[in-house]
Amino acid sequence: MSGREEGRETLEIMNAQNLQRKAESLEHLRECLKKASIIILTDYRGQAGGLTVKAITELRGKLRECDGIYKIAKNTLIRKALSEINIECEAGTLEGPTAVVFGMGDPAAAAKAVLEFAKTQKPNGLPVVKGAVMDNRLLSIDELKAIAALPSIEVLRMQLLGLMLAPHLAC
Repeated sequence: MSGREEGRETLEIMNAQNLQRKAESLEHLRECLKKASIIILTDYRGQAGGLTVKAITELRGKLRECDGIYKIAKNTLIRKALSEINIECEAGTLEGPTAVVFGMGDPAAAAKAVLEFAKTQKPNGLPVVKGAVMDNRLLSIDELKAIAALPSIEVLRMQLLGLMLAPHLAC
């Protein structure tokens, strides 16, 4: 076998492995999309160098506390996974580096975790929210902020229980 044939064979093997990794990543994105109550698309690099590994690890920890996942993915794979659930992102949303927040539990808690974390990241305020999806509907940044301002599910349950018990306690 000549050097050229070996090189071609090696390239074919590498391409097959790359396609396999992309297929696995796409399947992981699909699974997360199905389970997520909210999806937040973010830019983790911005103009000034981006989040450090330490900062990304810290954000992942905060999201883990509220049953969330922070995943960096290729825009083409994100676009394909979203299109499979009939979500088309606005032009420019999936440009540049993108990481996705999958809120598996309380959507307000995941939104709050991302937005509060960004406030602590001086001077760049990363990650920057590019867009969000909830109930198969694109959300504006203002809608996401409104969701983040809501009390957690646990607090809402306690408030509801308090309202239900209030008439009985007045006796």
